Amino acid sequence: SSCPPIIMKVTIDSKKGLKTNLKVFVDKKTIDERIGARLIELSKTANIKGFRPGKVPVDVLKRQFGKAVYGEVLEKVLKETSTKALEEKKIKIAGQPKLDLKTYGEGKDLNYTLEVDELPFIKIESLEAIKFTDYEINVTENEVKKKIEQIAKNQNNFKDKNGNEVAQEGDLVVFDYNATIENKSFDGGEGKNTQIVLGKDLFIKGFDKQILGCKKDQEKEAIVILPENYPKREFANKKANFKCKILNIKKPESVKIDDQFAKNLGAKDLNNLKELITNQIQNQYKMNLDTLSKENILNQIEKLHEVDLPDNLVQQELALISQGLKKE
Repeated sequence: SSCPPIIMKVTIDSKKGLKTNLKVFVDKKTIDERIGARLIELSKTANIKGFRPGKVPVDVLKRQFGKAVYGEVLEKVLKETSTKALEEKKIKIAGQPKLDLKTYGEGKDLNYTLEVDELPFIKIESLEAIKFTDYEINVTENEVKKKIEQIAKNQNNFKDKNGNEVAQEGDLVVFDYNATIENKSFDGGEGKNTQIVLGKDLFIKGFDKQILGCKKDQEKEAIVILPENYPKREFANKKANFKCKILNIKKPESVKIDDQFAKNLGAKDLNNLKELITNQIQNQYKMNLDTLSKENILNQIEKLHEVDLPDNLVQQELALISQGLKKE
């Protein structure tokens, strides 16, 4: 059904900087007509005991559903009139307006206020006078070489040790293990083909140094305290006995930096890898230097313009920044 037209009046109550208070008056006739239209709509579909479907008198519906219908109509009228009021006064709002009901109720005029923060008008000044530095980055051969050597060092390349050689720091040890707590097996206490690089202590704290000096095919025992963050909480901080069967020991081998090494990293050859690394280093510095240039430009633009800021946007930004921060 088409809604009856709205009879309303909008006045500017006060204006201070970007804060504007509007008074909105909506005639009770508008509200009553809307309620009437909604009740007629309901009468066509309502099912009430003692009446044929679609034949329920409007006054019966009003008695039963008047409050709910008023609430529904009020919400729609507030939405419609507040939008209209802002359009009428050509106000561009920043953030959500604050709505305060002054008088309302069935059979009464509706009076409310809208407190809004307006978006500032910004006069764009010419950017001709702005100066900034753009940087060019020269990457030395030595820097590229250092970066490639670092990549090579991080590429784990291991070669089998012969059976008599013992495991030393930096060696890769492959082993199966069965672990017990107070001579009892526990969930997660078994592993096959586990690999660790000795000295990194990444398996369980204190485990690596007990494996040092072992040989291939040897049985080795390590006693450690399971970490606090052990997945099965009931075994955290418990002393565990690991019986390990050493399957293999490999020693680290330095990676040869050649065309094949470059191809393994996705480059065409070593020269191409050097070009890619040079670009990577340049981009890294350029990003940071561009941030400085950008800040410099923004500082100059800020000096050119005087802009009032909407208070609610400042508060909103402040709330976002301080979210999750402690009181102090």
